[in-house]
Amino acid sequence: MRNKLFSCLSLVACLFFCCSCTQKKQQTNKELKVMAWNIWHAGHEKAYPEEGCRNTIDIIKTSGADVILMVETYGSAPMVADSLGFDYRLLSSNLCIFSRYPITNTYTFPDSISTFNFGGVEIDVEGSKVRLFDTWLHYLPDARLVPTDKTEQEILAWDDEGSRDDEIAKILSVLRPFMAQTDSIPVIMGGDFNSHSHLDWTEETKNLYNHGGAVVNWTVSSRIIDAGFKDSFREINSDPVQNIGTTWLTDCDEANTRRDRIDFIYYKGETITPVASETYNAELGSVLPFEGKEFLYASDHGFVLTTFQLSK
Repeated sequence: MRNKLFSCLSLVACLFFCCSCTQKKQQTNKELKVMAWNIWHAGHEKAYPEEGCRNTIDIIKTSGADVILMVETYGSAPMVADSLGFDYRLLSSNLCIFSRYPITNTYTFPDSISTFNFGGVEIDVEGSKVRLFDTWLHYLPDARLVPTDKTEQEILAWDDEGSRDDEIAKILSVLRPFMAQTDSIPVIMGGDFNSHSHLDWTEETKNLYNHGGAVVNWTVSSRIIDAGFKDSFREINSDPVQNIGTTWLTDCDEANTRRDRIDFIYYKGETITPVASETYNAELGSVLPFEGKEFLYASDHGFVLTTFQLSK
């Protein structure tokens, strides 16, 4: 009888322990959905003033994003935050970060890089700290004008005539202290980088998407990856032949359109993993089918939507 009673008590204890572990695992594995979007002139460019802004907000709501790394905010921040019911930090007229979760710290680096280009926040995701940085690199030289008939060295020289290489160097420099802590506090960096990715302009894609036969180890994306960041979209969609991830439509000539990816969500950390990532794009003024609905699209950029799992 004692043996039976002991066995029953052991079984109950084991079940209790297993249930406790399962509950703890459920509590610690959290999801964070992040959107990076250049909404273009506050989402209400003069051609579509009220309707454009309303649809921009409705797209954000429909996405279910927990954090929005917004570019070209230009006066729309209070209205967007009020519509979402989110906390937010307006870093500059250009950049704003909206968060479903409390924002506990704000990071700017005025001595190194302008807040028009870069800044970030720390949020508390139910006890887990995450640092997110919003980014805009200069649009010149124009990504639409890549001289694909030149050699790779000449293309890179053309690209580096602008300031993007200097801007990303400064950004990675100010991020060093945060990158050193990503074993416990992950870092996410997203936005409009106005530059292509070496992960897209490969040997396999050189004759696709109007790349003009060019294989290019683009400076900005290469430096970010070399610093230890990962490209969340390309981690999930590993084959650029099958999914280039368009966020920018470029008219190469009268007959062709090049589909580019110049908007990104990068991440670094031991406790963060992307579980889903997609890009969504529509021509300015056209209709975007999204999550079973249709929206007037009032931006010249597509957006990136990545869902991360946090294990701590």
